[in-house]
Amino acid sequence: MTTYLLNGKHHDYQLKIAVPDQSPPEKGYPVLYILDSNAYFTMFHEMIRLQSRRAERTGVEPMLLVGIGYQEEKPFSPFRVYDFTPPAGQAELPDRPDGTPWPEHGGAADFLQLLQGQVLPYVQQHYTIDQQKQTLFGHSLGGLFALYALFQEPVLFSHYFVCSPSIWWNQQAILSWENKHDLSAVKGLFIAAEQVAKQGMYDRALSLYERLSTAYPKVPIDFSSPEGENHMSIVPTVFSRGMRFLHEASYEGTF
Repeated sequence: MTTYLLNGKHHDYQLKIAVPDQSPPEKGYPVLYILDSNAYFTMFHEMIRLQSRRAERTGVEPMLLVGIGYQEEKPFSPFRVYDFTPPAGQAELPDRPDGTPWPEHGGAADFLQLLQGQVLPYVQQHYTIDQQKQTLFGHSLGGLFALYALFQEPVLFSHYFVCSPSIWWNQQAILSWENKHDLSAVKGLFIAAEQVAKQGMYDRALSLYERLSTAYPKVPIDFSSPEGENHMSIVPTVFSRGMRFLHEASYEGTF
């Protein structure tokens, strides 16, 4: 694994990049871009490393991992609130569970520009990658940002893995961009949400899945909500299924 420091407009980032043990295939490595790298990079790295040993059975192939995180030890930095939330003149937000004020927010446009202008070009320049297999993973507020990227720049990534997206943020403002662009060129979208009533997480994610499935019948889109999972346990529970679905979506003949 290699670690890089990346300078941003608002704060700095730490990139973690892990290259598979196997040589790149003819078209290059698939790439998984991981938001909240501090929390998820190590877990995803091990899950993919083990399963990709028998890709023909698991449906999880060797891939380059690119984690976008921060220079600190804790799994979830306050900076993520800025990076993952869409811009708004004035956001209407619920109280936080611990009663503390919300950190600075509304920097998703800057973060998207960072990915588009620095992160992706760096990866493309330094590694042999398959441009048709570029997946963005985000959970919670990271899932909100994954939707923001999907709605703002749908072909920036080929596949989107959206887990427990915080659609509730700022009165569901993310949905105002839902029809901004044609999403028919997206090669795969996997949405997951836990079955809880809090913030309408499940209902809103399911409704979004149903709308997009109807609007884009030729785009492989799937939804998962395993029973008994909570906001954190759902991530490892659905990860393999989501990666397998997106892998299979890459080979569907409609694109």
